[in-house]
Amino acid sequence: MSESPRRLHPPAGAAPDARRRSEGAKETAGAEPAEPRRASDTAARSLPRRSVSERRCTNSSINSERRRYWGGGSEPRTSVTSQVSQMQNYRRETGQPKAGVVITSFRQSHRSFGKDLLWSSTSTAAVAFAVATSASSNPRSPPPTSPPQTRRDSVISTAATMRVLNVLRHWISKHSSDFWSDERLRGLTMDFLKEIEASPGLLPAEHKSAAQLLRLLERPPDRTVDLKALFMPPRVPTKENIETLSALEIAEQMTYLDYQIFSSIHSEEFLGQAWTKSDKAVRAPHILMMTAHFNHISNLVISEILKKNTLIGRVAAIEKWAAVADIARCLHNFNGVLQICAALSNTSIFRLKKTWEKVSKTSKQTIERMQTLTSSECRFRVLREALHRCDPPCIPYLGMYLSDLSFIEEGTTNYTPEGLLNFSKMRMIAHVIREIRNFQHTPYKIDHIPKVCEFLLDRGLVIPEERQYTLSLELEPRAARGSSAGLHPAPASPASPAAQRRRRASLAALAPLAPLKADH
Repeated sequence: MSESPRRLHPPAGAAPDARRRSEGAKETAGAEPAEPRRASDTAARSLPRRSVSERRCTNSSINSERRRYWGGGSEPRTSVTSQVSQMQNYRRETGQPKAGVVITSFRQSHRSFGKDLLWSSTSTAAVAFAVATSASSNPRSPPPTSPPQTRRDSVISTAATMRVLNVLRHWISKHSSDFWSDERLRGLTMDFLKEIEASPGLLPAEHKSAAQLLRLLERPPDRTVDLKALFMPPRVPTKENIETLSALEIAEQMTYLDYQIFSSIHSEEFLGQAWTKSDKAVRAPHILMMTAHFNHISNLVISEILKKNTLIGRVAAIEKWAAVADIARCLHNFNGVLQICAALSNTSIFRLKKTWEKVSKTSKQTIERMQTLTSSECRFRVLREALHRCDPPCIPYLGMYLSDLSFIEEGTTNYTPEGLLNFSKMRMIAHVIREIRNFQHTPYKIDHIPKVCEFLLDRGLVIPEERQYTLSLELEPRAARGSSAGLHPAPASPASPAAQRRRRASLAALAPLAPLKADH
């Protein structure tokens, strides 16, 4: 009695399609007669026996899948490594799948019967799924005919293009001097922007932004004032004085000169306390120029008062400079306000008690308001509040910011204990410099009046500092100690206790700059 063929059941983890094909093979096996077993089955007696129809159905399904996958033709029975190699060659010929498609796994299982390699239906389903999901939904990319993209091309093709353009816009608009002082930097930037403008794969907004930046770089910078020529002292002594010029003209031209220096200060001059180093003339020339001009105007105010031999003349000079300071405050020139307040707080002027007695009450109140505004108490609290309230154009007192930067530099280190850059310190420095830059970008609409500027810049009108106190003693000698209280009662505002505190605070405010002559 012949032995009936044993049926091969599909594994539990087989795909549904493979299981259905196995069940179909079972039904077919009952209808067809058994065929002789192949020679290879004799060598594998330990494996379950399968009918010829079952094997034929399974092999037919596998071969059809393999032919469909490998592009037709009979596939040689080789090792799994060879099969994977052929798949890699196929992918190289057809191109790599596009971004967004990920093959999570590739697993093949096989059974070896001597020299034959038999693939299971599970592996066929896995391969078919991997091929179907690898890049079948994407069109084949043409073979590369152009050289590989450069780094610049890769930047253009990314979504970061707009961020790059925003950085360049900020750099060009806020620090245009960097590009005009370095031709190589300017040329490289223009080439980069032209390439972005000509790139067809970008959005119209990006093309427009690149074109705007190109126009900014191609446009020559605004004509800058030659500071050396502007602040050159007049060759011929000026005939103007405090009496022939109006307070408005003096205040406006003081503001004009102060802004020309203030707007010329570069951000690099505020780094590393450059204004205190041995090479400060090279690293911070405009800060030194601002300091020298501050002291010159203060000494000019002192000299114009001490030159008046009469009491009435000195009183008129003090009231005139008080009016100039009030107008400078209205112009938001707080640097000019402090120039005059520092002069009126100087010992040579402050000690003129007879003169202060005759100053009008209105002028005294104006001076007291100016001293309150520029007081250094609580780290210039009142002045900072005024700066935050006012709208540009504005000229802040530079010594206040120099004090802030010195405090940051001396109070914190450049590197953390872990050896990392102290980013918190750099951020604080950047915040101070950014506030200064905001005031620099808005100019004043004040015309240059040469005759007034010649008066303000004439060095011949300034009495030397070592001579100022001596001249003050000549105008109002010291009174005898026993009768000083009765002969010279204290003036109302400038010599009151509150005014004395403001005077000391004003003198202390000049510490970051070159201080005026101290008390004797």
